Amino acid sequence: MKKLLLIFLLACSGFQGFAQKQSAQPMSLAERLKWWQDAKMGLFIHWGPVSLIGQEISWSRKDYGPEKYDALYKKFNPEKFSAKEWVALAKASGMKYMVLTAKHHDGFCLFDTKTTSYNIMNAPFGRDVCKELAQAAHEAGMPIGWYFSVADWKDPDCRDPQRNPVFAERVLKQVSELLTNYGKIGLLWIDFEGWPSPVEPRKVYDLARTLQPEIIINNRLEPFTPDESHGYVGQYADYATPEGFVAGYGTTAWETCTNMGHQWAWKFGDHPRSLKESVHTLLRCVGGNGNLLFNIGPDSTGVFPADFVARAHEMGSWISKNQAAIYGTKGGVYTPAADYVSSYKDNKLYIHLLNDTQTELTLPGIPAKVKSAALADGSPVTFSQSTQRLKIQFPKAKIDSVATIAVLTMDKPLASLSPVIPFSTSRSLAYGKKATASSAVGQFYHDPAAAFDDNPKTCWKIGRRKDIDVHQVYGKNIHYLSEEIMSLYEPKGWLEVDLGKPHPVGRIKLGESRYSDSAIRRFKVQYLAGSTWTDLAEGSSMGDWQKEIRPVTAQKFRLVIDEYQGYFGVNEFELFPPNL
Repeated sequence: MKKLLLIFLLACSGFQGFAQKQSAQPMSLAERLKWWQDAKMGLFIHWGPVSLIGQEISWSRKDYGPEKYDALYKKFNPEKFSAKEWVALAKASGMKYMVLTAKHHDGFCLFDTKTTSYNIMNAPFGRDVCKELAQAAHEAGMPIGWYFSVADWKDPDCRDPQRNPVFAERVLKQVSELLTNYGKIGLLWIDFEGWPSPVEPRKVYDLARTLQPEIIINNRLEPFTPDESHGYVGQYADYATPEGFVAGYGTTAWETCTNMGHQWAWKFGDHPRSLKESVHTLLRCVGGNGNLLFNIGPDSTGVFPADFVARAHEMGSWISKNQAAIYGTKGGVYTPAADYVSSYKDNKLYIHLLNDTQTELTLPGIPAKVKSAALADGSPVTFSQSTQRLKIQFPKAKIDSVATIAVLTMDKPLASLSPVIPFSTSRSLAYGKKATASSAVGQFYHDPAAAFDDNPKTCWKIGRRKDIDVHQVYGKNIHYLSEEIMSLYEPKGWLEVDLGKPHPVGRIKLGESRYSDSAIRRFKVQYLAGSTWTDLAEGSSMGDWQKEIRPVTAQKFRLVIDEYQGYFGVNEFELFPPNL
């Protein structure tokens, strides 16, 4: 009787535990992102049969010849592949998660899919790479994620007017396989390749969140343009993914993806970037309040090139000595400058000096008091502080050729402080002032403020989609440069800056980020006189444009884009007093 009662009580407690688990509130976005934002850097791995020829994954398919490219898998037998060695490299490099190209645009699957025979199980290798890597990662406590292209350039059903719905269902089955068969998956990294997704974004996003409730998903399900794929976090995404560069600072979650070498897939004769450049790429992401997904491509045998392994280990060794200033921090309070970035945690402010020819930094004032300053090894750092300035003197004998980090202990936690921008290098009256726009392509480095930050890597551009049902565009075979895509966006727009109080202005300077020739065909600069916007200057091609004007005194100024063709960005909108 006692035994039966005990079984009953255990059953009840088990049911209660299950009920509590089932009724638990879903994790918030901030909760789901926390492990990833604390991790700061992951290993990106682009790999597949293309490594046999040393050309770029998927993008080389057309020039190499589709039939020859698609047949490469018949020779793909990476006998030296070791999932445990891959995970060990990531850990030794200071990387805290991994993302593998489970399927790139070429359609080849590195996993045992039941949807197509074009997969690793039908190559001479005949082993499920995703399974082995996931297992090794789980054993090592390393979060694992999948890169997945929703498109497939080999599959004739992809974006076919009649057969695309069949293809879309096949893609959903592949996503289901990747998120069902390999244990816990930390993130799903979707890619955009120039055409709208062939699958309704909501279906992919909802399926992923259903199968893996804690998963985080990047922003490349929805885009119609490369600018959107880099900077726009839409309805079915958790973070932005600038590619190939580090822009600036953002409060929106973001992650730069770029190469340690010079091609996504393994390349003959490639070499890694210097230790300094590699570490600076990471530190600029950390200081910009973002992440770095750093790519290394293995060769056709399944081995990472020796010089890349050496560089990765060097990077890991450097990071291990400075990890307190990197992992688990937030970017700021100072936003990135040419010679420094900063990060913080609680009341510790880390100033990363990136220029090894410098020993002194003068920073803007900060509304917190410095109690003490030292290097990571405890060496004292001299400082002086006023409401306008914070000066830091680094010990000359301790300057690190990569980066020197000062640890400032403040008198209060820093999370409540607003970002502090660097001193202006342009001396523009508009620098750092309140900016608004008719629309913007993203919440990150394409927002209105990007034109007033003395940073040509960030830029504002018109981004509002017209009031149409954009879901009707998914599945269509239309490129982002087509008139049909361009017609989805507002044909004109404006960018405005408020100087805070009236200032005399006698010179205007504009900068355009562009692929080749100027995309801005007609524009004008205006100032607000009373309640009327009055023209100051105009042009028919922007590029790098400046003009002396009849001096006017005003508080608000506007750049109005009346006509543009293609893709552009206004990287700077600068205003100067007369005779400056």
